[in-house]
Amino acid sequence: MLRVGELPAYGWVPPGVEHYASQSFDYRTIPMTARIAEAQRLYQEAGYSRASPVAFELRYNSGEVHTKLAIATASMWKEALGAQVRLTQVEFKSLLQDIDRGDVEMFRSSWVGDYNDAYTFAQYLESDFGVNLPHYSNSHYDALLRRAQTQPDPLQRSALLEEAERVMLADHPLMPLYFYVNKHLVKPQVAGWYDNVMNVVYSKDLALTAPPAH
Repeated sequence: MLRVGELPAYGWVPPGVEHYASQSFDYRTIPMTARIAEAQRLYQEAGYSRASPVAFELRYNSGEVHTKLAIATASMWKEALGAQVRLTQVEFKSLLQDIDRGDVEMFRSSWVGDYNDAYTFAQYLESDFGVNLPHYSNSHYDALLRRAQTQPDPLQRSALLEEAERVMLADHPLMPLYFYVNKHLVKPQVAGWYDNVMNVVYSKDLALTAPPAH
């Protein structure tokens, strides 16, 4: 649908972050048919059915891709469960205001890391972090982040952040959909170019070499 090669997200921290092993929901390896069957079981257990479906609003910021994504997601929920989803498109500023007031039932958002470290993703869901839009709060999660902040050993620090991600994924405060990707056309004679998770290459590191002889 998105057609840029986005990677499906089964966790919160994207692949390629330094000194970090990305974590996943425990259902990642389960076939889709089994996932849907379990979702239907839980849906009925919660008191809903196709005759008496859950109804809620999915609010998202305006944009062609966001609209396509909202329509596709609502369609999947309806097909699998019979859920009735109202789609509401608003400007990004209005969406943030709605979220801040708590005037949303479900919303679409995104996060881009500020630096190449898992902590920039983990901190987003810390209880008192200013842009924790889902308002996720788990004392165990917060404690793991505080321990990671003061842990000098890189391997132990990563282990703490990985454990924190597993705690958060078990709570399921959000549903990651996909990781952004970037594509570039780079001529072979451009030296100094390198792919990296932050998509940052400084022009001072680039140079033109002589084209190959024919």
